[in-house]
Amino acid sequence: MKRVLTFLMAVMLFVTVVPFVSASTTFSDVPRSHWAYKEIQAMASKGIIKGYEDGKFRPNNKVTRAEFAKIMIAAAGVDIHKQKVSQTFQDVPRNHWAFYYVEYAKPYLTGYKSGNKYTYKPDQYAVREDIAVALVRLLGYDRTHKADLSVLKRFNDDDRISAALRPYVAISIQTDLMKGSNNYFRPQDAITRAEAASLLYRALLDREDDETKVVFPSPDKPTPELPTSVSDNFSSEELKNWDTDNAVGTWGVINKQATATTTDRKLEHFFLPLIWNEKANTDHFEMSVDVNANGTNGLGGLYFNAKDGKAHVVFLNKDRVTLATVDDVNDDDFDTIASGSYKLKGTNKLKIVVKDDAVSIYMNNQYLFGQEKLKLSNTQLGLYLQKDATKDAPRKLTSLDNFTFKVLD
Repeated sequence: MKRVLTFLMAVMLFVTVVPFVSASTTFSDVPRSHWAYKEIQAMASKGIIKGYEDGKFRPNNKVTRAEFAKIMIAAAGVDIHKQKVSQTFQDVPRNHWAFYYVEYAKPYLTGYKSGNKYTYKPDQYAVREDIAVALVRLLGYDRTHKADLSVLKRFNDDDRISAALRPYVAISIQTDLMKGSNNYFRPQDAITRAEAASLLYRALLDREDDETKVVFPSPDKPTPELPTSVSDNFSSEELKNWDTDNAVGTWGVINKQATATTTDRKLEHFFLPLIWNEKANTDHFEMSVDVNANGTNGLGGLYFNAKDGKAHVVFLNKDRVTLATVDDVNDDDFDTIASGSYKLKGTNKLKIVVKDDAVSIYMNNQYLFGQEKLKLSNTQLGLYLQKDATKDAPRKLTSLDNFTFKVLD
């Protein structure tokens, strides 16, 4: 079996426009008689779809997938922070003008998977089935409506709707977000800028109950009950127990073990945050994980007390276990607090117990060393790897398995 990372991605898609600068809501090529005049003016006045520098809107221009991601960021009201963002799609590198738009708009986008690789095809046109997915996700209808796939049978071309997108298209029909014409839905037809404005207007403004028609995330979405104990043997590739959206590095599962990589040459430390009830007692908890060194010096383990890329880390190398602080994920240096002698094995069970301002560190169920008077005020914790732990992947890499976490009384 090839040693490759497989990554969780339920990707959807939508509409946008290139980096237009004109903020005008009066366009020389959109007269009042234009069929989408009202919708274009409304979307432009809100800054969701903009015009060109020459004062034109070009309503018949088709929308590319890269442009589409940008408009979704505006429609969803997402703030972009240009840090801690890993590259998902091979054809949208960090120097692509739409990189941050695409990465931040992933909850609304469709992508393409071949083997274990993802592409976005930024220069291709966004099509109607992509828009259907994005509108449904934008309004949260995929959480509040059950798809009735039978509604698709009214269209003569329903067999052209991509299999994974059929439930979203069905919901868009059920909720009148989208319609067909002459018994055809035209799922693969490219969307024009005028059509994009019209569909966005229908989704965001022209709804009967505007109070509940808010952009993602919906304040009406119930808060899930978060756990105070977690066990994960990584038998699923979906990483459901982990906050992959806020991870540092690109994490995935290979051979039922967790590991990470990156295309960012500056990134030196990888963090995968655990999803847990951080409002619970954070003064006393324990974590454990198997650190499997396959031809490496380890360089992996656990982290805690993390915030804004800073954390306490506990990791193994070939002859020691080290407790340290990381202050910058792009700096390969760290500040050692304490360490204990340990000879690295193929599989190594690391456990830490944190109580008040102290941490105790165990290897293979035997106490190794501890440290007191730590300044612990943050609640993020989870899995940790250094860049060198996977630099020779897939031939050599460090992976993590059999994770447990529990809040203690």
